[in-house]
Amino acid sequence: MATTVLVGEKPKVASRIAQALGNYSIETNRGVKNYVIDTDEGELIIAPAVGHIFNLDQIEGGWDYPVFDVEWKPTFETSDSADYMKKYYNNLRDQLEKADNYVNACDFDLEGSVIGYNVIRHITDADEEDIRRMKFSTLTAGDLQDAYDNLGEFDKGMTEAGITRHVLDYYYGINVSRALMKAVRKADRYKTLSTGRVQGPALKILADREREIQAFEPDPYWEIYLNHSEFQAQWEDDEDRIWNEDEAEKIFSEVKDETETVVTNVKVNNYTHNVPIPFNLTGLQSEASSQFRISPKKTQQIAQTLYENGLISYPRTESQKLPAKLGYKNILKKLKNQKEYTELSEKVLDKKKLSPKQGKKKDEAHPAIYPTGESPGNLSKQERKVYDLIVKRFHAVFGKPAKRQSLTFTLEVNGHDFKAKSKITKERNWYNLYEPYVRVDEADLPDMEEGQTLKVEDFDIEEKETQPPNRYSQSGIVNKLEKKNLGTKATRASTIDRLYSRNYIENEPIEVTPLGLTIVSTLEEYCGEIVSEELTREFEEKMEEIQEQKDTREEVLDEAQDKLIEILTEFKEKEKEIGSELVETIDADRERRRQLGPCQVCEEEGREDGTLRIIKTKKGRFVGCSNYPDCENTYPLPRNGSIKNLDESCDECGTPRIYVARKKGKDYQMCINPDCSTKDDW
Repeated sequence: MATTVLVGEKPKVASRIAQALGNYSIETNRGVKNYVIDTDEGELIIAPAVGHIFNLDQIEGGWDYPVFDVEWKPTFETSDSADYMKKYYNNLRDQLEKADNYVNACDFDLEGSVIGYNVIRHITDADEEDIRRMKFSTLTAGDLQDAYDNLGEFDKGMTEAGITRHVLDYYYGINVSRALMKAVRKADRYKTLSTGRVQGPALKILADREREIQAFEPDPYWEIYLNHSEFQAQWEDDEDRIWNEDEAEKIFSEVKDETETVVTNVKVNNYTHNVPIPFNLTGLQSEASSQFRISPKKTQQIAQTLYENGLISYPRTESQKLPAKLGYKNILKKLKNQKEYTELSEKVLDKKKLSPKQGKKKDEAHPAIYPTGESPGNLSKQERKVYDLIVKRFHAVFGKPAKRQSLTFTLEVNGHDFKAKSKITKERNWYNLYEPYVRVDEADLPDMEEGQTLKVEDFDIEEKETQPPNRYSQSGIVNKLEKKNLGTKATRASTIDRLYSRNYIENEPIEVTPLGLTIVSTLEEYCGEIVSEELTREFEEKMEEIQEQKDTREEVLDEAQDKLIEILTEFKEKEKEIGSELVETIDADRERRRQLGPCQVCEEEGREDGTLRIIKTKKGRFVGCSNYPDCENTYPLPRNGSIKNLDESCDECGTPRIYVARKKGKDYQMCINPDCSTKDDW
């Protein structure tokens, strides 16, 4: 009798697969649970991984660059924080030694293909033809059973593309990051810097916007308003802004004393507001950010948890399509059994034909995100919000377009036209299925007829300025990266998170720090292709060709090596100049982040330029004044956690407030004064 070992991506996923495939027993080995099922064909063992059990590392030591000789090693050997993986690695080795057949049962995407393949290949040296693939989009019992009953062949294209991506990212990340840090060391400084194949172009997009904002010079303009007791109308000619002050004052002087106006034109436009399309990951991240202010990275984590609990389909998908084979009616019937969605589901089920709105984007591996209909247990507050959003969107895509009406009427005053506009909903249709997440303007105007005379209350003239372009939000830059085909749905949010961790960007909306701007300008000057969208996109397209088996890993990696050698050779020749430029900004940025605000004691005693600063010593850290020793004002700081200035003062004591981010435990905000009344109950 043969033994078949299935490799699950995580312990929770392995457990769900076991529950789906039959009566199982649990055998614990090295502290890890394995699930064993006896079948007519032999023994089936489901053994869990914990993500990437193997990671890339250079073959020989040393800290020079460029480095291209790499190999896959157990992750616990390459990362101090991955020691917990050792027992999973050892358990997988023990189970795979028994195997006659191997099944990669990790998530069906590039990452899952690499995780499962590396475990099987590097532990057993199994041939590719001996590896089978489970392909599923939900962790429901039916889908998992169907995936096991219809095992696919080894997914060579997806695996090769995934491995190529990892190696490419390693090549670019390790080599260019080392180049930056070695340049800084040439200037006698030590600073962790990084960039990468996607990270560089992403930072450049943000930096370009930041430079545009900094260079922006506002232009003044004027707007004139007519005020009626029930509405407000705005002066319009070819446009509603007046760019010349004298002209604005002239128009205002010609209308300001008028007390009546005549309706000269009434325009009614009936239109439809189309049904929304199904969520892919980027769409979900964008909507969760808009509705709940949840970051893209957090949304992705929440969606992954919902998926692992069997509540939604696989979230890391590009698709905006829901194929009929999913069984819409069956999902809706299951959702109907959840009391929060009974009424909604009944409305949709009453339709004669279930035909969802479809988006344009496809994903060969997975459909758009949808609820499975499984009943959720205890969800956290944020998990409940994201789950509700996904369920409501699933209902809404089956709705009818909403019917809207816009009304515009023109008012004539002494030869000048003023326009009042409104939009109202006539038939809500899909709005009723997506509440409370519908956001449309509703502004009604009274009924008007052409030739009608109305009383005017008064007129206003307002001077305004043009505004710089908006900064990107986190979801906005993730959307931008998707549109430009930079990175993948699974990595875009974590790329932005890495830019935050390196202090290249801060705040929300995103501001690029002086350090981030300098990194971009340095890379642009000395190795522009590192921040080139075109080069990154070109490699993304090549990986798609590898997945379709139209190109090979070897050819793409050889091309990448040649390109990097060319770039880094030029960089190496300029290390000293690059280091000098970087160090100047690094020092200034470090000082900027340490400053908390003016010193109250110095202000009270008449000393100028007293600034409270975070001071670090071998014994710890505290807040002190830049005027020391003339000013000995100090405040203690928490021992643990990274500290960020909130750029605001405490309402009670006036000292600066800080944000403390902890690796363990909850983040919190506080003022730095330990005697402040806000801490009475601490």
